Amino acid sequence: MGLLGGKVALVTGAGAGLGRAVALGLAAEGARVFGVSIVPAELDELAAAAAEAGVRVEPIHADVGDEADTQRVADAVLERQERLDVLVNNAGVIAVKPIEETEPGEWDRILRTNLRGPYLYCRAFVPAMKRRNEGTIINVTSQSGVMGFVGEAAYCPSKFGLEGLTQTLALELAPWHIRVCSVHPGVAMRTPMSMTTYDDAAKSEWVDPAEIAPGFARLAATTGQNITGRRFDVWQVAQQGVPGTTGT
Repeated sequence: MGLLGGKVALVTGAGAGLGRAVALGLAAEGARVFGVSIVPAELDELAAAAAEAGVRVEPIHADVGDEADTQRVADAVLERQERLDVLVNNAGVIAVKPIEETEPGEWDRILRTNLRGPYLYCRAFVPAMKRRNEGTIINVTSQSGVMGFVGEAAYCPSKFGLEGLTQTLALELAPWHIRVCSVHPGVAMRTPMSMTTYDDAAKSEWVDPAEIAPGFARLAATTGQNITGRRFDVWQVAQQGVPGTTGT
């Protein structure tokens, strides 16, 4: 059954990179996983990878920043499963440019995907979690969520905002035993985004996202409220377990 036998999970940005690795990793631990991506070809590749691994991942085509798409996804998941135990808000985009070269449309796209998306997905699925008095929400941020970087005049604000959303929801949802935490990769990882943003030194040390994915499963399997409101180095969690807990 694995760590997550019987659980239902949804991962956004699941078509490639970290999201794909997390979707496959949660499925390998026994979860029924829904993987959301805006790129149809990536969903085909996700389905093929799941079939090859012998795990259960259902691809869904959707734009995470679109309210109607989000409601369609929520309706489909809840109609089929009547619950969602684990929500991983992973979808993200970046444009590394000085602020004077960052067009308003680029700013809007980054904030729409990286911050509006998690807001919409939390808003759509929290009522179902409240009804069951249980749930886990994992928001994927980065070091850009706690410090500034040159060329990230849109990306950093989106991740700072996601850290703020995490903290707010951790407090707001605690009475319903819904755990809300954020994670950052903790190590250089090879993804489509990092292929365009990492320098040669980082690329020489990067790891496959599949090595990071077990950290998500461990957080998703953690019971009690001792992870809520916390920010985790998910590479460390994958290697050593969840700090301050036992059995994961």
